[in-house]
Amino acid sequence: MNTPMTRPLEAQPATAEMYWRNRARWLLLALTIGAFAHVVIALGLKDLWWDESLSLQRAESSLWPLLRGLLLLKDGMTEVPTIDQHPFFYFLLQGALLRTAGNSEFVLRFVSAMAATLLVPVVYVTAHFYVRKNVLPASAPLWSALLAATSPFFLWYGQEARPYALWAVLAVLSTYLLLRSIESEPSRRSLRRWRFGYGVALLVFLTTHYYAVFLLPVHAFMIYSVLRVHNRRRALLLAAGLLAIGALVGSIALWLVLSQGGGGNFSTVQLRVLLPDLLNAFSLGLSVDLNKVRWLDFLFGAVALLGGIWMVRARSSQPNLRWVLVAALITPIVVLFGVNLVRPVYMNARHMSLIAGFYILLVGAGLSVIQNRMRSGQWVAAVLALVLLGGSAYSTFNYYADERYGKDDFSALGTYMTGRMMAGDAILYLPPASWRIFDYYVPLDAVRAAMDVGAPMALYGAPLLDPNREQTIPLLEDLGRRYRRIWVIKSGTFPYPDPESDIEAWLRENFLLVRDAEFYSGSSLHAQLYLPQVPVYEEQPPGIQFTTSITFGDQVQLEGYAIDTETWAAGGYGLPLPVTLFWQAVGNKPDVRYKYILSLVAPGEGAPQVLGVTEREPYEGDIPTTFWDPGKIIAEYLELKLTQPIPAGTQPVLTLRMYDATTLEPLPVTAQSDNALLEDGFTVVLPLAPVLEEPLP
Repeated sequence: MNTPMTRPLEAQPATAEMYWRNRARWLLLALTIGAFAHVVIALGLKDLWWDESLSLQRAESSLWPLLRGLLLLKDGMTEVPTIDQHPFFYFLLQGALLRTAGNSEFVLRFVSAMAATLLVPVVYVTAHFYVRKNVLPASAPLWSALLAATSPFFLWYGQEARPYALWAVLAVLSTYLLLRSIESEPSRRSLRRWRFGYGVALLVFLTTHYYAVFLLPVHAFMIYSVLRVHNRRRALLLAAGLLAIGALVGSIALWLVLSQGGGGNFSTVQLRVLLPDLLNAFSLGLSVDLNKVRWLDFLFGAVALLGGIWMVRARSSQPNLRWVLVAALITPIVVLFGVNLVRPVYMNARHMSLIAGFYILLVGAGLSVIQNRMRSGQWVAAVLALVLLGGSAYSTFNYYADERYGKDDFSALGTYMTGRMMAGDAILYLPPASWRIFDYYVPLDAVRAAMDVGAPMALYGAPLLDPNREQTIPLLEDLGRRYRRIWVIKSGTFPYPDPESDIEAWLRENFLLVRDAEFYSGSSLHAQLYLPQVPVYEEQPPGIQFTTSITFGDQVQLEGYAIDTETWAAGGYGLPLPVTLFWQAVGNKPDVRYKYILSLVAPGEGAPQVLGVTEREPYEGDIPTTFWDPGKIIAEYLELKLTQPIPAGTQPVLTLRMYDATTLEPLPVTAQSDNALLEDGFTVVLPLAPVLEEPLP
């Protein structure tokens, strides 16, 4: 007899099953939250790279250009339209986010982060399907979810504003929905829902990445192998229809690539290169040296192989579907390799990320087999999992800490160029295809705004795009005649317009390269400063507006200075004020490097108000005082950086002092013309009138 305090014996197994099911759900929730934290923490820490700037440009487009994949290349003279080689769905999601949350790196990458997060529940339910079919042990879903949550590969592409993570998730999701659509147990109404879900997932899958067609042969054979039992002709028609859809989408993709000369940067790849590359990427991501971790890759691969063999040989209630995960992993590789024999279509593992989820499922299956089917399997599986997760942790650490796996440091380039570009400069960005990422990090909008009000500046991409490509060298010659300095900002990510660096070679041959600042980058990110004319004169040079005879410490003399009054207004657009100083060594060639402090000061009734300061060696140390020959005048074009606006109605002046760059000992003013000398004996006042007859606004 049952009492309120007891339960029937036959209910106990069901209660235990319910307990473990609820526990698994809580673990799945924890792993999903962990995966979200894994990719969202520091999501905006790294700069964008060139491919991501294409995503930004496309997501910013209006609806029809976004759907078409229209991208513009700009060189300052011409806009050349081109069509992106990716379909639209991922960028549609990005565009919706950008219009509601801004265009920060975090927002731009959030779709990828969510895709990497959703991979966890998707692989869980897929593995659970095979648990229900008695193909896999009960622990397979959690092992798979754990591996997905900690995957270095999905950390990399979960933090990249490209469609590869979403594409990988959709590959597994569409396969799972198809599995549910063709299984025999659910009711007819339930099957209709699963089939509708598969149709939607397949549509999204195909409109996220064209390589999705590589998986369609597996889906077609799944449909045929299961449905032929009921109606062979109908099964054959459905499978053939799916393959026809794949052929159509593949033809569109091929036409897009070939019509624009795309894929020229791909190389023919052999299986002995392709397979280790994929194995390493899906096991440990891209943040490791393959030669150092090859043994760990093989360990991952061995576990996945065990999981695949077990699934294919397992006895289950639905034997026709045991092979699906193995086929989904292998078939796209075979198809890609076959296409590769005709035309190269592979660069690295991101092009095959659609199979990464299936690989994770097979590794999870292998761990579950070890845990449940081997003697002392729980201990063996636990130790093995710790080794595999340790490799993932090592790769994750490298991803954040090792600069070899960092992205281009465009932020440092932007910071460097801020306050250095000024009126009288021409700016070239190499190559023109990188215009959007340069615009994102470098304050080129301030340059355009200054140009709009007449400031003598120029902004072009080089080499010029068709149809003006042959005009590139004449343009450079003209810029050299019209501007005092030429800035070149260069990224090597997309070197194909100028593979031999002919533009830089011409500039080095015809102009003086004063500075070449390099920023850590896998693509040779540089800021270079060229002077069209050597700034050294035997006699008094032209352009001196204020002649002086100020000597610092009997070592260095200021012969004069100049300001460009027509371009001071450009400072209102975030650009520095252009000043030219004319220096000369006194007596012998200096054996000490000297620095100076040049300030813009607004006099007032109280203490003078400092409006801007530039402190540095001449030419920022590129032409230091130890290089100066006595008797020659060095013209230095410098940027005076404003820290606050010029008060209305004031007449500012410049102040100048010099000091030893090593000891920081100031140099006394030992001789001076009519310039005022402050009481400290080190600082001279350089007036701006009568050139500035009216106070600056």
